[in-house]
Amino acid sequence: MTLGIAFFCFVFFLIINLPISFGIGLGAMLASLTMDIDRATIVQRMLSGVNSFPLLAVIFFIFAGTLLARGGVSVRLVRLAEVLVGRIPGALAHITILACMFFGGVSGSAVAEISSIGAMMIPTMEKAGYKKETATAIALASAVMGPIIPPSIPMIIFAHTAGSVSIAALFLAGAIPGVLIGLGLMVWAYFHAKRHIKPTPMPVLSFKEKLYRVADGMAGLFTIIIILGGIISGFFTATEAGAVSALYALILCVGVYREIKIRELPGILFECCQVNAVVLFLVATSSVFTWILTYENLPTLLSRTVFAITDNKLILLIVINVFLLIVGCLVDLTPAVIMLTPILLPLMQKMGMNIVHFGAMMVINLCYGLITPPVGTSLFVGCRIAKLPITAVVRPLIPLLLIEIAVLVVVTYWPPLTMWLPRLFGFVM
Repeated sequence: MTLGIAFFCFVFFLIINLPISFGIGLGAMLASLTMDIDRATIVQRMLSGVNSFPLLAVIFFIFAGTLLARGGVSVRLVRLAEVLVGRIPGALAHITILACMFFGGVSGSAVAEISSIGAMMIPTMEKAGYKKETATAIALASAVMGPIIPPSIPMIIFAHTAGSVSIAALFLAGAIPGVLIGLGLMVWAYFHAKRHIKPTPMPVLSFKEKLYRVADGMAGLFTIIIILGGIISGFFTATEAGAVSALYALILCVGVYREIKIRELPGILFECCQVNAVVLFLVATSSVFTWILTYENLPTLLSRTVFAITDNKLILLIVINVFLLIVGCLVDLTPAVIMLTPILLPLMQKMGMNIVHFGAMMVINLCYGLITPPVGTSLFVGCRIAKLPITAVVRPLIPLLLIEIAVLVVVTYWPPLTMWLPRLFGFVM
């Protein structure tokens, strides 16, 4: 009965468009009325849910990503990408994809990518002969790499929810799949340009200009080296890496690029506080919700039910991936990770799946929900930038989404793709 009330309330509040954190929290509170527990336990669980040192990394990475998005880094990464792929057929699409790949390594946000790089490149691609719908679809599909390529906020959330798993290992697990998604999109862009786009001459850059663009762009990309290099070397933890990257972003955008004025910092800090408040309140309410599900023994019941039907690992992974794809279409990325990790993790471990492999598979899968209706956050932002209805973008987005799903299939059934780097650096045995 408790589980039924929790899920019914959650779905009902979702349907009436109540903010998801309030829907989860109210559903958990109403469900708790049927349980023989002290009501103070609910508040205690909310506080313990956010009382976590690793969650500070989320706060720091959000601040660093906001600074880099506002500080002109995206423009410089686009110019760097033009130097690297500007002569390949479909150059503008390649520049968009590669710039998103780079920006994913400094911001970790799909919305930030589509808001900055998409806003620049969609009109540019349209002027070069791309249909606006196709240009928007390319930018949206490329933005998916943001939360997959490290640093990844969803990976931090997964590590916090799952417990006893290395954030560094999860970061490394997402690196190769993220790059593969970018390469797959670039292959599609090449053949699409060959068939549909009239070649447009790109500006000829002098050697001096190329050198300047590379140096200028690499200053932004150095954030990736700070984060991954520091974590892999053991010089600092993921949380400390977030703090260092935030400090570096502040120095770079305020002192070096000078795109952000000191008087603008209070406004940026307030904006980051608002975003972090939403994320942490969501973590708090979701922690209560998942605790109730665990208290009612849902993970054990699910495992028994599933293995009573079939113990074929191939079929189980197909079912779970389809389930996650559907959930990603209906629920935002962060709450989906928080709610589903405690439910599915025992099942995955019983199947013999490594927790890092499962985390990578789950986050990659749910990231696709950011660009799929009806609640794709990045999809709404991209369509608003392009001034297009969602229905116009869905059709050109399908082949790109199929490429990304193909990468998901490889991630699911070939563990070395995600586990090789974590094992290489000793984060996984």
